Amino acid sequence: MLAGISLMGAVGCGGGSENGASSGGTTEVSAKQDFCTVAKGQTKADLTLKQGDADSVKLYYANQVGMSSSLVFAAPADILETAKNLQNGTVELYKILESFKFSFTKMSASESALAKIKVISDKYHLEDSDTKMNKYLLDKCGITAQQQGVPTTVAQ
Repeated sequence: MLAGISLMGAVGCGGGSENGASSGGTTEVSAKQDFCTVAKGQTKADLTLKQGDADSVKLYYANQVGMSSSLVFAAPADILETAKNLQNGTVELYKILESFKFSFTKMSASESALAKIKVISDKYHLEDSDTKMNKYLLDKCGITAQQQGVPTTVAQ
């Protein structure tokens, strides 16, 4: 029922500016390489999610928020909007989960929460953004969805 909430499976550090080039004269090619370096570093993250364990869920999604922020920071112009959509969706989902003390069971039982998740998914075009990001990671960085280390959708 919670399908469609896209999440990036990556962590790391990286740099770049919003327009995809750093102030030091980095080219678009270099910005893409920086982004791919961040994304590839994120494939090594151990993000085990133990369903039913609130601390595990909290840590998992806190890491997701940080990882999505790293990708936005490093994103070149041609993927920046998609990265921002995924980041915003991740942050908003985290807030909803937090309000239910990181319990998927409680959140799934709430009509209000499910309605909010649908609004978030629609607002940030999360299914489309997830597809675009997966394609970009494969085409530009050589990273498959399976290498991302975590699911790209939340499903219950």
